Amino acid sequence: MVSGAKLDVEKSDIYEQAGHLSEENTEESLEQAMLLYQSIRGWQDADAQYIACRTRLGRMRWLVESAVLKEEEKRFEAKMARRRKIGLAVLTVVLLCLAVTISVTAIRLSRYNRAAEYFTAGEFERSAAAFQKMGNFKNSRGRVYLSAVELYKVGRYEEALPYFVWLDGDYDNGYYLRKCQERLAEQDAGASETDYHVYAIDTK
Repeated sequence: MVSGAKLDVEKSDIYEQAGHLSEENTEESLEQAMLLYQSIRGWQDADAQYIACRTRLGRMRWLVESAVLKEEEKRFEAKMARRRKIGLAVLTVVLLCLAVTISVTAIRLSRYNRAAEYFTAGEFERSAAAFQKMGNFKNSRGRVYLSAVELYKVGRYEEALPYFVWLDGDYDNGYYLRKCQERLAEQDAGASETDYHVYAIDTK
């Protein structure tokens, strides 16, 4: 049989080894120290030392988990900050584009209204030129056609002709295009005949 003195020596060695391990204060060393203290339960303050090691190990693991959580929280906050920054940049660009669009539309609408005023005032050549610059804004091409028709009606064929050509078949302007060309040809023929009679009279 093993004597009590020898058992005490063995337990003392285990206790001392467990003490060294607990002083290293690492997760692995504390786990080993707990196993050693548990093997000599009831001897001296082995039970108290076991509880102390378990408490330290629990706190150590809690600190590690807390550090991990804090690091994850920092990464999450950084990620959200980047997203907010990108979102703000995108919103700024969208608002800027919207402001530019509104501004451009307002300017074009003002020019359109001014061209309409020219038409109402009977300044058809100015209204045709102004509406032509508007391109496809609202019904600008239609207003160019109406202005050119008014020019044709008052005999301003030379001024009306370029607008009918520009419309390129829109609004069935082929009729007025041909009519302008015919009227201009008639005017040229009449002018040539007048010049001939003047020349004939002068040479008599």
